[in-house]
Amino acid sequence: MFAPDYEYEETKVEIDVKGINFEATGKVEKQIGWKSLFKNRQTKKKETVLPLMEKGQACQVDVEIAEGKTKPPKYYTEGQLINVMKHAGKEVNDEALQHTLKESEGIGTEATRASIIETLKRQMYIEVRKNQVTVLDKGKILCQAVEGTLLASPEMTAKWETYLKKIGKNEGSQELFLDRIKQMIQSLMEDAPAKIGHMQQVLQQVEEQSNFGKCPSCKNGMIQDKAKFYGCTNYQGGCTFTLPKKVLGKTISQSNIKKLLNGERTNLIKGFKSKKGKKFDAFLRYDAEGQKVKFEFQKKVTTNA
Repeated sequence: MFAPDYEYEETKVEIDVKGINFEATGKVEKQIGWKSLFKNRQTKKKETVLPLMEKGQACQVDVEIAEGKTKPPKYYTEGQLINVMKHAGKEVNDEALQHTLKESEGIGTEATRASIIETLKRQMYIEVRKNQVTVLDKGKILCQAVEGTLLASPEMTAKWETYLKKIGKNEGSQELFLDRIKQMIQSLMEDAPAKIGHMQQVLQQVEEQSNFGKCPSCKNGMIQDKAKFYGCTNYQGGCTFTLPKKVLGKTISQSNIKKLLNGERTNLIKGFKSKKGKKFDAFLRYDAEGQKVKFEFQKKVTTNA
């Protein structure tokens, strides 16, 4: 504690190599000070130490090409997604609109942002896996449908907020505001048929991929993932058939769900937990007559030596 200070300058150096500028940033040590007591200690953070240099000084430079691969951005968590909604104005180029979105705190309000995300989850547009928000096929179709339209534009939200404030100050007309919204809806409706035709084809492909098999109850509908369970698409026609996603604490894989719907026995599932807390392994099979999932156990084979 009585040793002299460690003194250094943080330096940025520009080096000309055949007309191409390279930059180096690091420390130029002026006085070692107390660090002389810890010469053999390794620090976790590797620091770049540059020698003393002067303007115009010649030096030897080794230039290497570094190869690497870029990584995709990480998935948002629900908390991060809410924060992105709150600060949506950062993506807007117009400074005035950016300021408006900042004042109105982006898209939605503190009270509605979480419910917006819950609605997207309930409608199967997004899914949260291990606290990471992923977009489902249905959500991708929605993105394609609204891409390039005002419905996907934070600027539209900002402009509406700006004009609503004018109406509040008696500087704008409510009738004009509603009339412009009607015009926008009319324009969207005129463009909709062409987009809908394309989207219906994509949606049909997605629905075919998301079907796990024909409903064993009504024989008309198809079984699809309904977020918390597997259910029949013919529910509006009165079919109430469902299959649970979990049985006694074990998640049933989609491949095993397909086997159940085909009347087949599932693969051996390990780790079922009974109500008494006892663990056991078993197969599953759907009983069409009793309309319920049944357990089947491995037969123990004994041999005489």
